[in-house]
Amino acid sequence: MRTIREIHEDELDELIRITVEAFPGMKVESRADRDRMRERLAKVMNEPIVHFFGVFEGAAMIGVMRCYDFTMKLRETRALVGGLGGVAVDLRHKKEHVAADMVRFYLDYYRQKGAALTALYPFRPDFYHRMGFGYGVKMNRYSFRPDALPAAGVGAVVDYLTADDRDDLAACYERFLARTTGLIELPPHMLDALFDDTSARIVGYRQNGALRGYLVFRFEAAPGENWLTNNIQLRTLIYDDAAALLALLGFLRKQADQAGRIIYETQDETFHYLLDDPRDDSGNLLAGLWHQANTQGLGIMYRVIDAARLWAVLGDHDFGGVTLRMRLDLTDTFFPENAGSYLINVSEGRATLGSGTADVELGMDIADFSSLVVGAVDFERLQAYGRVNLSDAGMANVVNRFFAAGRRPWCLTHF
Repeated sequence: MRTIREIHEDELDELIRITVEAFPGMKVESRADRDRMRERLAKVMNEPIVHFFGVFEGAAMIGVMRCYDFTMKLRETRALVGGLGGVAVDLRHKKEHVAADMVRFYLDYYRQKGAALTALYPFRPDFYHRMGFGYGVKMNRYSFRPDALPAAGVGAVVDYLTADDRDDLAACYERFLARTTGLIELPPHMLDALFDDTSARIVGYRQNGALRGYLVFRFEAAPGENWLTNNIQLRTLIYDDAAALLALLGFLRKQADQAGRIIYETQDETFHYLLDDPRDDSGNLLAGLWHQANTQGLGIMYRVIDAARLWAVLGDHDFGGVTLRMRLDLTDTFFPENAGSYLINVSEGRATLGSGTADVELGMDIADFSSLVVGAVDFERLQAYGRVNLSDAGMANVVNRFFAAGRRPWCLTHF
């Protein structure tokens, strides 16, 4: 009989075996590697927001996953969002629907906890899209010379941050979160891990004694045989305002004598406006004379798991100031208790569930709806692609204004 339950600390060795065999690229090969992994996971297991689950056939563990009780900035609201990570299946039990059973358990687990939304990083986007997860925004990988950055902040004073600056860094991140949709509140163990990472450098900019911005970077060897040539891997860039941003970029610009390129992976699709020369190091031309400035990839995906509760979660959000009665028909084949028809009453931008007749009817799949509600895609694009059914084409502008998010969702939390 197959069961799913939380894993105990004395079962971590089996969890590690399944995980390492499923992901050999982790390079956990020696006994010492496994001991270090076990020590790290034992600490994470004690975090109140993290839950380790295993799938068991009788007494045998055949699959594992981690669930995270995140708080995410969803448009203008902070909401419980269930995160999923560490999904791995014993090599001997592939193609037995173990992963699908874990995902179903995970969705139900967070629906019972009161969440309306979940999120994950997919090992394959198509696999999770078929399960109703919608695409988030793309990650942009920029590769540019340090001297392509603006020189305006070169004279600003910056300094390294240490664990003594932990609270200041957390407060700076919190201010950034308050004005950025999609960000997840920084869990304490992830904040601690940032300062425990000996390969990471954290640089901060202060104004009148207050930390106004910080960045996290690593050096990495540049391709070739010259050990004096390195690149900078810019991992995180958080700032209060343009002055703080320019100060941090000024610090990076000054590294031109040591770093050949800065590699920056960000969801900011307009970052190239900051660069004097936005071209990457590929030399590629696209469609004739379009210079390659970055490459892109799909990552985080979102899924609405309680379409009824969603409107209560977003009760204080202004949906474009519109007034209408919209019937929303959602298809959800993987998690059918979430499917159905919902009458949304909208009065001057405030949406609540109701009943009765509708001014317009809208039908779509849960994956596209999930992307739409977090702001990763505009309604007008989904309509242009034939991904939605709208009963009255004359209402398209009103519906588009209703769903418009203003900003795309960013996520800086890896899980």
